[in-house]
Formats: sequence, C-alpha cells, structure tokens
Amino acid sequence: MQKEKSLARRLLWEYEELFWVFFFGSILGFLIEGLWHIVLTGEWVDHSATVVGPFCTVYGVGAVAVFVVAKFLPRRSLVLQFLAFAITGGAVEYFTSLFQERTFGSVSWDYSSHTLNLGGRVSGQMAILWGFLGMVFVGLIYPTLIRLLKRVHTQRWHVFCVACSVFMAFNLIVSASAIFRWRERAEALPPSNKWEAYLDDTYPDSVMEYVYSDMCFR
Repeated sequence: MQKEKSLARRLLWEYEELFWVFFFGSILGFLIEGLWHIVLTGEWVDHSATVVGPFCTVYGVGAVAVFVVAKFLPRRSLVLQFLAFAITGGAVEYFTSLFQERTFGSVSWDYSSHTLNLGGRVSGQMAILWGFLGMVFVGLIYPTLIRLLKRVHTQRWHVFCVACSVFMAFNLIVSASAIFRWRERAEALPPSNKWEAYLDDTYPDSVMEYVYSDMCFR
C-alpha cells in the first residue's frame, strides 16, 4: 500500500511538472510569436491556438518535449544536445501539423519555400531554430525551472493545477468545436443544434479570423 501511494504521488508530481511546462510554454510561445511578428512587420498578430487565453500550444508541446529530452542530456556534448533539440522540435512541428490537417483539414504554417522542408510541415531552418531554443532553454531556463517546480508540490498548488487542467481541457474542447464549426460555415452548412448556434454567435468568422490569423483550410 505504501509503495502504491508513493507511486501515485510520484505520477502526480510528474504530471504537474509537465502540465506547468506546457501551460507556461504555451504562453511564452504566444509572446514570442507576437513579438517576432512586430519585429518583422511592426504589428502584433494573435497566434493563439485557443479561443480563450494566450496559448500557442505547439510551443507548449515543444517545451514539454524539450524538457523531457533535457533530463537525459545533462552531461552530453553541446553538439549532441543541439541535434537532439533540433530533431525533437522538428518532430513536434511535423506531427502537430499532420494532426491539425488530418483532424481539422487546416494548416497554420507552410515551410514549402524553405530548404530541406518535409511536406512544408518542418524545414532545416526551423529545426535549427528549435536547436538554438533548446540550448537557451537548457542553459538559462532549465535550472531555474527545476528549482521552481520543486516548490509547487504543495496542497495549494495541487488544487491550482487541477483547476488549470480542467480549464485547459474545456478551452481546448471549445476551441476545437469552434474550428470545426468555422469550417462548416465556410461550406455553407447551417447549425444543426443549439451548441453549434452558440458557437456561431460567440465565435463568428471575424473572431476566428483574428484568433487564427495564420490558419487556412484545405
């Protein structure tokens, strides 16, 4: 019984660590994308993947992947670390793009003009960028993050994590529903129930085009 409790507690801690990395990684990615667009064009563009809140989830998933990989590379050579992060980030982008296209029939980025691209989903340039971001993460963020995560194993943080997890799950479900309904409207399909009518009223095309400014349907 004691071993089972210890295992359950360990699994809970690991889930909380990964959740917070995803949560704050998504927010950081949202800010990075927006600031980068300001540098390029002088204008802020919303790059959120959810209809509520500043969450660019591909960065959140990437942050989790880099976080997990970083745990296994504390004493590896810099070259090996760079390659590991480049491959990890590239894989995240590729499979996220594939999932989005297969699930929603849409894409949010296309690297077809880049050299060494794979179906426009990932490219050599972006993989290199992921490698650099991973190195920055390990060198500047990872040590501090580990110390902070050790401090959140309290009852108050457990409750807060549960609340944020429920919020994110609900947010992702509503966001996915709004995207599906957005596509149906593009095909001139009327709402078939009260939920779809609610989505039409709350998240019309103007809202969706602002939130998902880079998304296009195929």
